[in-house]
Amino acid sequence: MATPEAPITQGGRLSDWFEERLHARELFAALLHVRIPAEARTYYLGGITLFLFGVQVVTGTLLTLYYKPTPDTAFDSVKYITSVVEFGWLIRSVHHWAANLMIIFLVLHVVRIFVQGAYKYPRELTWIMGIGLLGVTIGFGFTGYLLPWDQRAFWASVVGTEIAGGVPLIGPALLELLRGGADVTEATLGRFFGMHILVLPLLLGAFLVAHLLIVHQTGLASPKRPTPRPRAAAPGGDAQNEPLKPFFPNYVLDEVIAWAAMLAMLVVLASVMPAGLEAKANPLETPPHVKPEWYFLAAYQLLKVVPRDVGILAPMVGIALLGLLPFLDRNPEVRARKRPLALLMGAVVAVAVVGLSVWGYYS
Repeated sequence: MATPEAPITQGGRLSDWFEERLHARELFAALLHVRIPAEARTYYLGGITLFLFGVQVVTGTLLTLYYKPTPDTAFDSVKYITSVVEFGWLIRSVHHWAANLMIIFLVLHVVRIFVQGAYKYPRELTWIMGIGLLGVTIGFGFTGYLLPWDQRAFWASVVGTEIAGGVPLIGPALLELLRGGADVTEATLGRFFGMHILVLPLLLGAFLVAHLLIVHQTGLASPKRPTPRPRAAAPGGDAQNEPLKPFFPNYVLDEVIAWAAMLAMLVVLASVMPAGLEAKANPLETPPHVKPEWYFLAAYQLLKVVPRDVGILAPMVGIALLGLLPFLDRNPEVRARKRPLALLMGAVVAVAVVGLSVWGYYS
């Protein structure tokens, strides 16, 4: 005869009751088992990017409660959020700054991975997922920029979609997909809003889960020695004797401290330089010096100095080569002094992008 389940009493613990059913301790133990070399230097860039995405989710959800995605109501709803809703200006400004900083820190994270050679075996898929995250993050900035429906947002989106429309072969179809017609209209706003709050979050979530899962399985890379392949790893070699840093609490605590500092920075930036709002969008009045957002300035300026097809294809080819970098760079070394050609090429590209962006900003 089965005995009835014993009730939870003073002698028992609620955590034990859940543990018997969920086996959560085993799960958390597996999640916290990440290989962190003691000499690894991440500079908190990846963790801060993850934190900023979380800030975007929270603040974006709060903004969506008041935002109305139609040309007649979008501008007024943003103005209402900024002027009337309690702390609405702060939430919107934090969302604005977190979006820009997320792109900056993700780019810096990619640069750090490149400089340290952490994209090499066995972390090729980690790199590919990271490049996918960069593309989706820029997509967030592009689609979210139109939503206030003011003059700057409207005409910057006109320029941005025109650049997309110039892609050889698929340009007209891509322009139609983005705008929902020949011009930036109500259909464009609806599509951008849908992509911003549904399509892109799902894509980024998928890339992020895959990225973190692969990082968990492969661990962080050492900046001083490559990860040995199975056939080259001898018992008792460097891979086995390399000193490791505990993921929890050491590494996690460092990340949390960096997150707290970043939250403080967001509040200061939002308070000192809150997100602005220009006049309501007017398709019949083109403002002077129309430019896309800063992360498109390099491509925008390149179009001015080279033939249109070259200016559009060059960034696309560059991104494709960036994604294939682990398979193109066959040098097994990870130390910077052993990779002068790769670092020189990376420096040339970085200087070109920054130079074009500054040129585009002041031209």
